Amino acid sequence: FLREPTRPEAVLFNIRDTVTGFSPIQYMDQLDERFLFVPDVLGIERYQEVFNPPGGYDPEPPDVDTLWTREQERQFIVNLLDKEKYQSIEFDRWYDSSRDERETFDNPLEEEYRFPYKVTFTEKPREGAEARIIDISGRVYATVTTPTLETPVWIVTRWRDFRDLASARRSWTELRGEFSP
Repeated sequence: FLREPTRPEAVLFNIRDTVTGFSPIQYMDQLDERFLFVPDVLGIERYQEVFNPPGGYDPEPPDVDTLWTREQERQFIVNLLDKEKYQSIEFDRWYDSSRDERETFDNPLEEEYRFPYKVTFTEKPREGAEARIIDISGRVYATVTTPTLETPVWIVTRWRDFRDLASARRSWTELRGEFSP
């Protein structure tokens, strides 16, 4: 059961719930047609062939980044949310309105949410082997927009990923590198 995206926070919760529910189609419904994922710098270096950054790449301009667009995101999420591969996906940390940052802009149709994440992917056990566990952690800066406040339908337009340098865990960027087609 997904929340109506009439509030920006609902979209963030829907992202979490569609991942844990192995629902790539509903996940993609939370993303704008102009969606951009901005990978963390270390992930770009590690997966150059996936992200293919041009010389002098700068991830700051919010509407210029083209390393990872909606089509790459669709392919990634379909590959990642494979019920044949994983028995569970659990979010140990995601957006929490009582603890996390929300930035508003002069434009009331846009907000940015900044929060840490920690997610555990547990593979299905294979014959003769234990289930492998993949932990990821880092920080998300998610830009959420709506075309109008009269009848708001919020949607994620930009997701910027920052690796947790204090841990040895992977990040969302690295998962995209590993699960890209």
